[in-house]
Amino acid sequence: MAKTLYEKLFDAHVVYEAENETPLLYIDRHLVHEVTSPQAFDGLRAHGRPVRQPGKTFATMDHNVSTQTKDINACGEMARIQMQELIKNCKEFGVELYDLNHPYQGIVHVMGPEQGVTLPGMTIVCGDSHTATHGAFGALAFGIGTSEVEHVLATQTLKQGRAKTMKIEVQGKAAPGITAKDIVLAIIGKTGSAGGTGHVVEFCGEAIRDLSMEGRMTLCNMAIEMGAKAGLVAPDETTFNYVKGRLHAPKGKDFDDAVAYWKTLQPTKAQLSIPLSLCKQKRFRRRSPGAPIQAR
Repeated sequence: MAKTLYEKLFDAHVVYEAENETPLLYIDRHLVHEVTSPQAFDGLRAHGRPVRQPGKTFATMDHNVSTQTKDINACGEMARIQMQELIKNCKEFGVELYDLNHPYQGIVHVMGPEQGVTLPGMTIVCGDSHTATHGAFGALAFGIGTSEVEHVLATQTLKQGRAKTMKIEVQGKAAPGITAKDIVLAIIGKTGSAGGTGHVVEFCGEAIRDLSMEGRMTLCNMAIEMGAKAGLVAPDETTFNYVKGRLHAPKGKDFDDAVAYWKTLQPTKAQLSIPLSLCKQKRFRRRSPGAPIQAR
């Protein structure tokens, strides 16, 4: 039976699906940060529950941190409290934390790929709307709310209905100067800001295959701006070469076995193609102080 990448990933992670009920999905990786996790940890504490699988949860500070200093007090009282709560909660519940002084600390959706926490074929969630960034690796990744953060911490699962699927093929090679952001803005210009609502969007085609992993991350990050639940790019040699040797990536024969499985994730359905000729480089300017940014 022909399946999209999304359908393959979803079906592989169904723990249980009762008739007329929402499927229960297993979550491979849970990323947490200082803003959407405090109440979730408080919920665990109130009910006397542990984190179900702390080794699959990774925390970092990235939303309310200074880019100028590692001083926890630099961004105001609320930010300080949020970060102190994250330190306390991770210590109490045994969750690995990349705090301000850790060399791996950084933007959560960059930290995951750089450390090999993000791998093809996984389900990944985080209390942040742009979690779809990780879809660049062929992982089903999407943002969740704080109550869902608590549910994943407690059970390593999440109830999720099946989304509709949309496959966007970008044909041809990109001209010099055309970036991943230009491509995805052209796509959004065609679909509209709500064109992907209710869908998981899969990007493919020669122009997509030519992108670096960073470019693919940009593409999937912006899937949210067309209203989609998530964006995906099927894993290929570019993906495997990026992942190989990363801290949390498989090593040796385990890596070879993983690649063999990741290669089976290639999809077999397509629903929408967009000629690359529609992807014109965007330049942005601000007309006057306080005016909205406009493209030309």
